[in-house]
Amino acid sequence: MTKEELRKQIKEEIKRLNAAERDTQSLYVCLQVIGSAEWQQAQTVLLYAALPDEISLQLLIDDAIGSGKDIILPVVHGDTLLLRKYDPQHFEKQGKYQIEEPTEACEELTDLSKIDLAIIPGRAFSKKGHRMGRGKGYYDKLLPMLQCPKWGVCFTCQLQRMVPCDEWDVRMNKVVTA
Repeated sequence: MTKEELRKQIKEEIKRLNAAERDTQSLYVCLQVIGSAEWQQAQTVLLYAALPDEISLQLLIDDAIGSGKDIILPVVHGDTLLLRKYDPQHFEKQGKYQIEEPTEACEELTDLSKIDLAIIPGRAFSKKGHRMGRGKGYYDKLLPMLQCPKWGVCFTCQLQRMVPCDEWDVRMNKVVTA
């Protein structure tokens, strides 16, 4: 199966999940992350603001705020991702894909070595940690620069036995699913 065929198949499978199923799976994924030693020890975490067809990380954001962690979120800038510190007072829908992002008023993180744990979305993951994104390459450019553990998070229908990958695809250290 090609990447495009798998993207289409996964998109249809996610559409078949109702809101309660998406919420339940998101909760279960977030609780697994929160219960991990890596999350507990992390001071700075890279998260993402979820699209409707992605695992919601709101529980992770709330937990990070409550435990004093610094939250870093990606911002689409041209064909790359900038990373900015999360500030709920400067957070709005903007950008190319109408994704909620920190505004320009938020501090940009340029020292990626400060990130202790990265939670990464994807369209599909394999049990061995291979990741397939949406095809735009944003994370393909970012992931090789991250020195921290990289964890993919997904709905159960997104976890595949095999995922087509290219030489530039970065493998996740762990994939967390419901």
